[in-house]
Amino acid sequence: MSQLPSNNPFDLANYKPQLDMRDIEKARRNAYQMTRHINEQRKKGVEPSAPYAASVGGWPQDYTTEMPEMPVHKKTLQARARRLK
Repeated sequence: MSQLPSNNPFDLANYKPQLDMRDIEKARRNAYQMTRHINEQRKKGVEPSAPYAASVGGWPQDYTTEMPEMPVHKKTLQARARRLK
């Protein structure tokens, strides 16, 4: 019988994590970027979403929220600098 390799969490050199949070982080960043984009459009007076039948109406500027600044990773800044050269 062959022995299956174990995934021992105390063997750091060979341990493979069971959870992968990359997809959750990507979804969080996408949601943030889309919310920020929609808010910028609403501040300009443009409503990017389809009208809702039971909506009370109002101006798009009334539905904006302040978004916190998302920190930019240093590799992103370096890539932008390379592209601008």
